[in-house]
Formats: sequence, structure tokens, C-alpha cells
Amino acid sequence: MKLRWLLPSLLGALLLCPTAEAAKLKYWRFNSKQDRLDLITDARVRPTAKVLLNPTRLVVDLPGTVFGKPKTSQLIDKKIRVIRAGQFNRQTTRIVVELAPGYTLSPEGVRVRGLSSTRWFVQLPKPQRLPEKRVPKARPASIPVPPPQPIARQIPKASLVIVVDPGHGGRDVGAVGIGGLQEKRVIFPIASEVVKLLKDRGVNAVLTRSNDQFVSLASRVAQGKGFKADAFVSIHANAINMSRPDVNGLETYHAPGALSGARLARTIHNNVLRSVNIRDRGVRRARFYVLRSSAIPAVLVAVGCVTGREDAANLAQASHRSQMAQAIANGILAYFQVK
Repeated sequence: MKLRWLLPSLLGALLLCPTAEAAKLKYWRFNSKQDRLDLITDARVRPTAKVLLNPTRLVVDLPGTVFGKPKTSQLIDKKIRVIRAGQFNRQTTRIVVELAPGYTLSPEGVRVRGLSSTRWFVQLPKPQRLPEKRVPKARPASIPVPPPQPIARQIPKASLVIVVDPGHGGRDVGAVGIGGLQEKRVIFPIASEVVKLLKDRGVNAVLTRSNDQFVSLASRVAQGKGFKADAFVSIHANAINMSRPDVNGLETYHAPGALSGARLARTIHNNVLRSVNIRDRGVRRARFYVLRSSAIPAVLVAVGCVTGREDAANLAQASHRSQMAQAIANGILAYFQVK
């Protein structure tokens, strides 16, 4: 993974997208048994919500978001008549939950909560039957939307699924550093040992590639979805250039606005710093494909610079790579509170 000063590309293949690009609504679903609307976007969003009357309907707007397809609607049940989703204007995607005639809901009972800035849910109170001939006053009510707060997850380890992604592979060697040290040959043994250590603790862990083969970025992300993973951990190494052997250190990345990803990144990063002799280059944000395309907590751990004098010497040693793997595995276990 070649790093240049100001980060124009921290992974040749993991291209950055323009920050001005509108967010897209990737997923929405209404659970009629729980009266809950779930939303996932591909970039940071802060919804707004209000209740309108006559008929009673909850309006959820996603500013700066495109729907990306024709307007759709979904019939629900005898209390909630229909849900409509579509592009309200050029800047806003709108979802409307319309109650059936004769039903209403209390605006005070509506809760909008964010698990991250890209994952939100709207919890509706149970719709209430209106007394006959009573028409509620047509006064809109805005719903408060607090900042997103990630929820600490404690998942039984037997149910936990972690996808570990050794970057590059096959024809894609990644960065090449001091003494011809290849990134793909450094990171694969680290990733493989992380998986082994997690399995030894009873956690389901899988590699996106099991040998020296090329795997596309889309396929790597798809494996996270296919395995219904709880986290995606990509492992890489950095490179500046041969004229900067003084640049060494650990970097850990998460997608902008991904609060759960940020917490996972900090947990792994701090575990590595406590256990491994390596300089600290910080926890950072980046819109790498494998990060921004994952709906689960996703991080990229850059385990050192293959062009750095200190890091290259360390990464060439099996004992150092083993220490790094142990620290990364411990960080994952700590994040999920695995005992």
C-alpha cells in the first residue's frame, strides 16, 4: 500500500470518492411487527422527522441523499396503510409512513436514533384508534433527532463472525519496500494468524483470500455481506518512497461518520500500541472502498511502512508479525467484549 504525503492515494486500488458526492439510500425496511423503520446510507446523513395530521403520517427526510430509483410504496396492515419512499427534491430523499383512516400516533412516542451516521432507525409507538367523529387538529409536530450513538455490542462468541481481509494478492503485490519487501507477503501471514487466534477463542473467523490470489474489492466486501459478518478487518502495509526511511508507524482507518467503525479502529489501534514496538501515526478517516461499502463496522489496519527503516526490518521478522497478529486479534475481542 503506497502512501504519499497528504494521502492522494493510500491504496492504489482503494480509490477515494469525491466528498461532495450525495449520499445514497442503500437500504430501507419497515418491520411491521416492531413498528420500526431501518435506514442505511452510504455516507453521513442526519435525518429530520415530523408528524403531520389529516391523515396522520410520519415524514422522514434524508437531506443530501438520493434515492436512486423510482418512487416505491409498500402496503402494511390495517393500522399503517402504506409507506412511500422516493426523491422529494434534488437534495432530499423522503419516506412517508401513512396511517390508515381512523388511526393516529403520538409524536412524543416517535424515536429517531442513529447507530452510526449512516445507520438509523425510527421507532413508532403503537397506532391508536381515534374515537369516532373525532378529527385531530392539523398541527405538525417536529421530532427531535439526537446525534448518533453507537451501541456497545456483546455478542456470544459462537455467533460472532469476523471477516479478515489480507489486502492485495496474486498479480497485485501491493507496495514494495526496502530489500524488495512485498506488502502482500508481509500481511498474509499476519491476517492468517489473526483468524487462527480468533478461532482458538471460539469465534467464527474467515479470510477473504486463503492463498496468494487476486480478489477484487467488490468480492471482498461481498464476502462480508455473504457471511453476515459482524466486523470487517482489512490488513495492509504502508509505503512512502525509498527516500523517506524515517517514516514509520501504525495507522488505522475507518470510514468518515462510521462511529462503530471508529470505535473498532481505536480499540485495535490501542491494543497494537500497547503490545508491539511501533510508532503511532494515529487513527484516521478515509473513504476506501472496503470501508465505505461495508454496512458493518469496518477498519483498515496499516501495520507499518515497508519503506520505513524500522518497520521494514520488523515486518521481515516472523516474531514481529506474530506479535502484530496477536494484538489485532485482542483488539477485535476487546471490541466485542469476548471473555
